[in-house]
Amino acid sequence: MEKTRKKTTSLMVFILITASVGIFIILPMYQTNSTNDKQSPLTNEEKLEQTLKAMEGVGEVKVYFYYGEMTDEQGDNKLFSQYFRGTEQGTKNVTGMLVVSEGASDIFVKNEIRAVVSQVMQLPIHRIIIVPMENKEEK
Repeated sequence: MEKTRKKTTSLMVFILITASVGIFIILPMYQTNSTNDKQSPLTNEEKLEQTLKAMEGVGEVKVYFYYGEMTDEQGDNKLFSQYFRGTEQGTKNVTGMLVVSEGASDIFVKNEIRAVVSQVMQLPIHRIIIVPMENKEEK
């Protein structure tokens, strides 16, 4: 009886070890397939586009940033700020924007887009150009 119990316990341990090894071999195959389908992170333009699309009346939208010259911060905090920014050469400042929107033909929607973009991007209103998107269905 004692020998049978030891054999049963040994067999169960062997099956458990075999199953564990099988899981460790098969599991990474499924994980690599799912990580290959991962999308790249959204750009700032795409994030702003998604936000504007959520606004009432805006419709389809495209956003284009205009960048100014590279800035090279001077002073004591130069290294500290560049550490968090992840660069040693400075950053590009957004100096203007073009927003093309389906709803921009409505003056109220256009003004709402301008106000939101001005606040979010910390740009003066005269640096933001908003134009209606061409509606190809109307032609």
